[in-house]
Amino acid sequence: MLLAVFCKGLRPPLILLLFLIGGNLHWQAHKPKAQPFADYLLQRGQIQQEISFKVQASSGPNSYRVQLYELAGHQLSEPMLLVYLQELSIGGSYHTLAEIQPLRDDPILDIHARNYQGIIRPVKTLESVESTDAPTLIFRARKAIQDRLDKALGVYSPLAQALLLSDSDFKREHRQSLNRAGIMHLVVVSGLHVLMLSLFLLVILRAIFPRSLAEAVFMLLLLAFAALNNWAPPITRAMLMIDLALLSRWLSRPLSIAQNLSVSLFVITIVSPAQLFNLGLQLSFTAVALIAFVLPLFRSPKESSGLRSFPRTIWKYMLISLVVSLGIAPLTLYYFGTASMNGVLANLLGLPLIMLLLALSILILIWDIQPFILCFQALTDLWQVWLNLCAKLPLSWEGQWISLPIAMALGLFLLVIVLKVKRSWQAWIRFAIPISLAIAVLLFWPLSLKNQLFIFNSGVSDCSLIFADDGSSMMIDTGGLIGKRAEIDLEAIDQTQSWLQNNLMKWLQRNRVKTLDYLVITHLHGDHAGGIYDLLRSLKVKNLILSDDSIQSELWQETAALLKLQHTKIIAITDTCTINLGSHKVKFLHPDHNFYAPDLNNQSLVCRYDAGHKRFLFTGDIEREAELYLCEHYPQELRAQILKVPHHGSRSSSNPEFLAHVRPQTAIINTAQRNVYGFPHEQAIDRLNEIGAEIRYTYAGSQRFLLKP
Repeated sequence: MLLAVFCKGLRPPLILLLFLIGGNLHWQAHKPKAQPFADYLLQRGQIQQEISFKVQASSGPNSYRVQLYELAGHQLSEPMLLVYLQELSIGGSYHTLAEIQPLRDDPILDIHARNYQGIIRPVKTLESVESTDAPTLIFRARKAIQDRLDKALGVYSPLAQALLLSDSDFKREHRQSLNRAGIMHLVVVSGLHVLMLSLFLLVILRAIFPRSLAEAVFMLLLLAFAALNNWAPPITRAMLMIDLALLSRWLSRPLSIAQNLSVSLFVITIVSPAQLFNLGLQLSFTAVALIAFVLPLFRSPKESSGLRSFPRTIWKYMLISLVVSLGIAPLTLYYFGTASMNGVLANLLGLPLIMLLLALSILILIWDIQPFILCFQALTDLWQVWLNLCAKLPLSWEGQWISLPIAMALGLFLLVIVLKVKRSWQAWIRFAIPISLAIAVLLFWPLSLKNQLFIFNSGVSDCSLIFADDGSSMMIDTGGLIGKRAEIDLEAIDQTQSWLQNNLMKWLQRNRVKTLDYLVITHLHGDHAGGIYDLLRSLKVKNLILSDDSIQSELWQETAALLKLQHTKIIAITDTCTINLGSHKVKFLHPDHNFYAPDLNNQSLVCRYDAGHKRFLFTGDIEREAELYLCEHYPQELRAQILKVPHHGSRSSSNPEFLAHVRPQTAIINTAQRNVYGFPHEQAIDRLNEIGAEIRYTYAGSQRFLLKP
């Protein structure tokens, strides 16, 4: 506050900072507590009951966003995700018998909170019922607009609905191209659309009404537009800023852009503090702040007019795109692992096309005559050609997630550049030196993962990661292939999406993990080795450990031909041995040179990780034959406090003799809550309960163990 008193130039950013801190405190104080239904669902894991629900919107292929309003005769109101193969009526109410499973936030891998309490899978055919609640005015208006656009535009309707109603079908279908072209913001209703809509409506209304009345009507229409788009934070921000600008002019008390931004942020966070952490709000405010505060620094004191001003106008237009693209890149790289400078060129034609398409969408709603429709279709086709062309430009990055300190360092680096444009060298150095020191601290900020062990939530597959006391690392298995059975061969591994690429790679990059000292593949089933191709393509792996049986197999020879192994040492485990990780040890117990089994599961590598006084036993997919062999030959070596339960808790594993030798305090079962194999089996659970082990399931969230130095 003292800085604000004595340094007028710092007042706008300090006001914004004050609102950010106040909004955070407000959100923490009023953070919603878990609902009884959510707690009940998490405790039960899965329930099957008669339910009634209302369909709110489509959320993707064969999935819908629904509101559950009745469960076993009890009234409630819970947001859920419905999986159903047939098309449902948006706004319709249905009754059925269904299975409900909770959707959980993973404490390790997730940075975005889930929007739904659970997922619904109907067991019986849905029965349409009449809802006791009349549709809201907003819902009826949205439905009427959707129906009118569908009737007038047919297959061209999704783009019009995206521009007017924030419908996600068009964005979902063209997500990759939009990201690469850097113009996702043009088809997601945002502050830009509100501005374009405002210009269009104000021209029309001022031609009909006196200025003050036209602006009053416009403000009401803007309020209705925000409601139609479910009060999305970027739209609400733009609406508030425009309304505040009009009101301040009416009162002859004009607001600066900093004051307008601050008041808008204050109103949003007072009404809904959680919106402070909404990515849409963060991107929207960042983009507006960049345009408001940065672009004026590049303004020339002499502005030409007429045709001579056209090149300068194009330059300014591209400069806006460049500044915004650079400014939001740290956010998009952190959250999505993507950034694109292609938008600098793509916006040149993309923005005018979208402005015309938005205007035509409104005109078609009012008067769906053929000329308007034909123009919309022609411009949409041109937009699609332009989108595909810009998506092929080289200045885009995908799959490049960065850590939060790196994102902050990038933001400060951009700030240094902006300050240089505004200030003289002497004044700039006063700011640049402390900011540069902050950047250096952030770039080298230690993200230490030492003395930690992770067993990840990878569904019915295995993936664990060890970081020893000296920082050396070992990954045990790589998770599975998405949509494939565990027993799938690995010949086409480079053509199939893996869990590791879709989930774990983001976490590894955010935590600056670029090298693995060891990778252990227990056996060559797809649920254990499915991510090896993506891992070796993205990270440096110094040593790859497999059993001798695996290396000698024809399956490995075919798989190895697809992998980048030029800089990786292959280690074959032929007998019991020990590898040091710092002061910790990994001892391989199985298979030794005397053991042979024809099936891959019993050939799985079994190793024990010793970290001080704590032992972890990793067992792959061994079954009864291998378990009894271990009990007979290595009874003293099996003792461990934490057991990675063999074969995902199958009935043929976790035999009493084996568990009696291990005597685990904690048993971790790698499985999905719903899976085709029926894992874990009741018999395996009973055996673990008999020895008093605490049972944890990875579907409840990835497990992290802190190890003593």
